[in-house]
Amino acid sequence: MTNGGSFEAIADFWDEQVGEEGDDFHRLLVRPALLRVLGDVSGLDVLDLGCANGATSRALADLGARVTGVDVSARLIELARQREAARPRGVRYLVGDAAHLPDLADASFDRITASMVLMDIEDAEGTIREVARLLRPGGRFVATLFHPCFQIPEGSSWLIEQDVTDEQWISVRVWRYREPFAASTIAKSGQPAPTMNYHRPLSWYALQLTANGLLIDALDEAYPDDAFAERFPDATVRRLSVIPAILVLGARKG
Repeated sequence: MTNGGSFEAIADFWDEQVGEEGDDFHRLLVRPALLRVLGDVSGLDVLDLGCANGATSRALADLGARVTGVDVSARLIELARQREAARPRGVRYLVGDAAHLPDLADASFDRITASMVLMDIEDAEGTIREVARLLRPGGRFVATLFHPCFQIPEGSSWLIEQDVTDEQWISVRVWRYREPFAASTIAKSGQPAPTMNYHRPLSWYALQLTANGLLIDALDEAYPDDAFAERFPDATVRRLSVIPAILVLGARKG
């Protein structure tokens, strides 16, 4: 099971916030890191897991991929289909549980993405098994997620410290890292209902990927560039330049 459809309750709010191309945080920080690790997708069959309203799916289609987007929220898929109808890109959108996708055939995708979704899925272990089943030999899985070492729900906080010379230092205090746990969170200001977030240590992801024959071939941490700096406060840019908030995992099926 995934998170039980908690995004269903905020689907319209989420679509409003994310829009056609994604909000600034996703569009300027998360997606460039995802695409950099993913590489050329032109002419490839790509599955976008946890596609929400389809912002990443549309970006992949614009790069020439044949895209299937899947999300557990029926309302988000409805909104994605509405956007597809308004501007067709050939994206196929399906309602489905990322951990159990029986309508999709074995070895039917060259690439699978999961952008900012693994930490929202209760059965991430089952999802990674499905990824391994659905990938073709040599295919790749690329996921972005809040950095499990530094961005822990109810388990970490940003600190600004000063030394004896009055110089400021940015750090993160972490008090819950090793053990997986779930926490109810509000991801965006004004969000009408909380969603669930599932923390797992970095080693958990490495073990699950390798156990399913997915060999990690990329590990990246999104870095704020000039375009990001133009849209976000200096304090945010400085924090993310010192300590990464977004992890990118890439793995290849043997």
